[in-house]
Amino acid sequence: MMRPTSRTLPRRLAALSATVLLAGALLVGCGEENDPEAADAPVVAETQTDGAGSDASPGELPDWAPEILTDGDDVTGLDFTDIAPLSDELLVAEVVTGDGPPVEQGQTITADYFGQLPDADAPFDESFSKEPFSAPIGVGSLIAGWDQGLVGVPVGSRVVMSIPSDLGYGDAGAGADIPGGATLFFVIDIIDAV
Repeated sequence: MMRPTSRTLPRRLAALSATVLLAGALLVGCGEENDPEAADAPVVAETQTDGAGSDASPGELPDWAPEILTDGDDVTGLDFTDIAPLSDELLVAEVVTGDGPPVEQGQTITADYFGQLPDADAPFDESFSKEPFSAPIGVGSLIAGWDQGLVGVPVGSRVVMSIPSDLGYGDAGAGADIPGGATLFFVIDIIDAV
């Protein structure tokens, strides 16, 4: 899919669903920011279920992660009250560790997601109230933060991610909802990987 421009992602037209808009936002390359060589950059990974790599105790979120608001299993919001200062590194924590095989580079993942900016009161997009999202992972089709942060995570997991601008949409941003330089937060449920 091509990078959104003023012609491909100008306004939220009634004919376009929110799912299509997110697919365009997630599948878009970030120009030089989505350099395939950047996919080899290190990831700060935190396994939430056992507290490894984190100051959080089992069952607690790390201090950089927002509180995840839910209705049943569906994510409905993120509360950024009392989070640590934003990081310029990719941060990933498994909130729930799945019992499936690890996601491999080149597989197509199916996932539910909830994306929100730390200074926003609502998501810039989400799929919990719609259909799950599917796309190849680790091959440059998605933003670099997803490509780097989700490979190796077991299917069935719920992860929370803090994605710095250079692994998201860079200085250009993405449409009206994601300004340039924005740190992105996602909660992602990995449903399948094939």
